[in-house]
Amino acid sequence: MKKIVLLFLPFLCFAKNLALENRFNPPARELMDVEIIGDIMIIPGNLDGYDFYDISNPTDPTLITNFEVPMGNRSLPGLWVSAADSVAYFTCRTRQDGSAIINFSDPSNPEHIGSLSVSGTNINNPSFEGSDIYGDMLAVAAHEDGVLFYDISDPINPELNYSRSCENAWTVAFVDSNHIAIGNGEFGVILEEISCIIDSCDGSSFLTQGSVKDLEVQDSLLFIAEGSHGISVYEISNINEPVLLDQFDTQGLANKIAVFDSNKIAVSDWLDVKILEWTGETLELVGYKRTGKRTMAIGARDSVIYSAEWQHLQTFSFGEIEEADLDISSWDISFPVLETGESDTFDLLVENNGQFPLGFSPPFLNHNDFYTLNFPEYIEPGDTALAQIIYTKSNQNASGVMRITSNDPDESEIEVLLVGNYDGGIVGLDAPDFTLPIAANGSGDFTLSDHLGQIVVIAFFAPG
Repeated sequence: MKKIVLLFLPFLCFAKNLALENRFNPPARELMDVEIIGDIMIIPGNLDGYDFYDISNPTDPTLITNFEVPMGNRSLPGLWVSAADSVAYFTCRTRQDGSAIINFSDPSNPEHIGSLSVSGTNINNPSFEGSDIYGDMLAVAAHEDGVLFYDISDPINPELNYSRSCENAWTVAFVDSNHIAIGNGEFGVILEEISCIIDSCDGSSFLTQGSVKDLEVQDSLLFIAEGSHGISVYEISNINEPVLLDQFDTQGLANKIAVFDSNKIAVSDWLDVKILEWTGETLELVGYKRTGKRTMAIGARDSVIYSAEWQHLQTFSFGEIEEADLDISSWDISFPVLETGESDTFDLLVENNGQFPLGFSPPFLNHNDFYTLNFPEYIEPGDTALAQIIYTKSNQNASGVMRITSNDPDESEIEVLLVGNYDGGIVGLDAPDFTLPIAANGSGDFTLSDHLGQIVVIAFFAPG
């Protein structure tokens, strides 16, 4: 009698993704950039100073110190940072001393030694943005004041060489020792020779689909973060004739990028981190992690990714995920305005991006106005499930959490914020009409009722 032997093999899809290594609650807030120089990682905060880390163990950064440059009743914001040797140049949009030069030869005791000079120019109260360093050159974008070029052969005493005008210089990236790429905001990209003043200079400019947020150069390729239009890649071996090779819609807000492994691009995409790969023909999505933490900036060292966020720093490893790996479509679920007794449903996509079955305990919800339907007990590798979160309005203010517990080894428990109806402004209520003076990006007054039927986004900023 023959025996039938059933051989069960593990699921092998060789899918790569991002595994969470560490999550930190750092001293700085609103983390805006990541600069790695040797074993030192520098992360400036829009609030509460600049953080210096030891990353000799890349997946487990150690905070060395938090350093603040006084500015009235708060610290000088830091939106971008570039470093050479043991000197870091922080820039921000503050129209005063919009920069700080920090000597971190002793990273446990950094020293503020000054700011970037604009002496000899017609620039008053510059609003600095992105920067880049190549050899003894520092280039700094300054919005409508163009790009400023500094000689940093003496790093602690930069000398302003010259400036280059443009409409809205947002960031810069050196192509090589004699060429530079300028991210000109909504006006696209400028490619040109550095300090070239004759008519026969090489160079070109081109419009992008989105507004340029960040640039990275790798060999003859220029990678561009274009905000809501994702990531594009151009061939720029001939800067007179740049060639668009591909564009990838990241679905979120592609703000900053970091190239690693020569052909992979880590993207800070607001509510998640994405990894794209340039295959030589196309940009392909090869990994992602929905963080739900407002990813502002990104850094990479080999296959370790640093996600600089609104209030957190998260460290991920990019590679094969042999275990179960949970991803959900939203960490924050808000419901529209309802009448008492009415219900509304939110569809939550639950994914297993690992190579081992993903198992769940029943979700725990801490508010009686919310409950779940069709939440899976397990998901096979590579599969997805659609669960429903249902909210029924009662006479209570409704705000709670849904706790999801699984066998994902790096995120065994996650909490999803649930917001129902409450006293205050919620989706679906009529907004009261108002008129306010326009403080930036225009002039005159703004009246809400003049924009009926349009999507209106208004940014309010209060001094610290």
